[in-house]
Amino acid sequence: MRIALVIERFDPLRGGREKSTAQIASRLAARGCEVTVLCQDGQAMHGVSVRALGQVGLLRSSRLDAFVRAARREIERGQFRVAHAMLPVPGANVYQPRGGTVPAQIAASVRRRGPRGGALTTLTEPFNLHRRRMGELERAVVADPQTLCLAVSQMVAREFEDHYGRTDGVRVIYNAADVPAPDSPDRADWRQKRRFQLGVGAGDPVFLIVAQNFALKGVLETITAFAEFYHAHYGQTNARLVVVGRDLAEGYHRIAGLRDVGQQVIFVPQTDEVFQWYAAADAVVLPTWYDPCSRVVLEAVRWGIPSVTTIFNGAAEVLADGAGIVISSPADRRALVAALEELADPRRRAERSARCPKAAEGLGVDRHVDELLSAYEEAARAR
Repeated sequence: MRIALVIERFDPLRGGREKSTAQIASRLAARGCEVTVLCQDGQAMHGVSVRALGQVGLLRSSRLDAFVRAARREIERGQFRVAHAMLPVPGANVYQPRGGTVPAQIAASVRRRGPRGGALTTLTEPFNLHRRRMGELERAVVADPQTLCLAVSQMVAREFEDHYGRTDGVRVIYNAADVPAPDSPDRADWRQKRRFQLGVGAGDPVFLIVAQNFALKGVLETITAFAEFYHAHYGQTNARLVVVGRDLAEGYHRIAGLRDVGQQVIFVPQTDEVFQWYAAADAVVLPTWYDPCSRVVLEAVRWGIPSVTTIFNGAAEVLADGAGIVISSPADRRALVAALEELADPRRRAERSARCPKAAEGLGVDRHVDELLSAYEEAARAR
């Protein structure tokens, strides 16, 4: 089967949707598919053809239009059986918005900024040319009954219904994440190494955030809650909060210092050794304002690490049976502090951890690719 995967950028080291796309492309190629990645710019990948179409235009919106036109040309002349787009590209017969639908992204921006900031965002949103154009393209794609819409969580499936009235031709193919073997002997070595680096003992709680957009993923709210948790113990805890990711950390480090936890909140730049930090952690914290289905939570569950996240994360569906804690909002500091208190307790944390293996069933990339191939056959027949 000849398959085109369409994504704006293709750099698996960035994580998120780009890492997911790379894992999917690799598995499809291993199944005998001929896979071509169409992107503005990207990294070469063994076994997969990566076709960088370039960036043309001064504005982001004009670069988007140029890329969509170029991708459509490639799709039309490429004789692909399936064109699977991660952004709205008319002409693709499979649309999977791995970053969520455009109206949901806008709602998250409004929600994150609170009543006053949200009102201002609502007023200025029409001037966001890139997102406005993305919305126009998405409406056109979703309106085409021959386009199969794939949702990475039930939450995203509801977005298709709520914002576009679309239920037919919408299929949930739950997000997935590959992880090193949870029982690998490397895990104990990594834990010892990183916890020694942090200056913590075996019984000291270590909370972990992995994020690429600190504002969206609730890093500020987590630092605030962690400071309250830490000071509530009057210095009787040697807890740490580790923040791993690609974002500007200086301002967040200053906030941690102002809350007298500057030594306890550790910032680590983006790294391909992220699982060493998972190994060091006792719990993962991701009180996000929006995430279609966070790989971070899925990775934690597959490694038996309990998480706390919000109802605005599609991955919260995995935690429903107790493998973690779901709170109403990043702004609910009381609930977030209570979650940190619970996950700092070894006994209660172990109860959550014991529920992770069942929750982790079927979260691997192979299952995801099995379901994609079935969806591809459906989309190809409908063409």
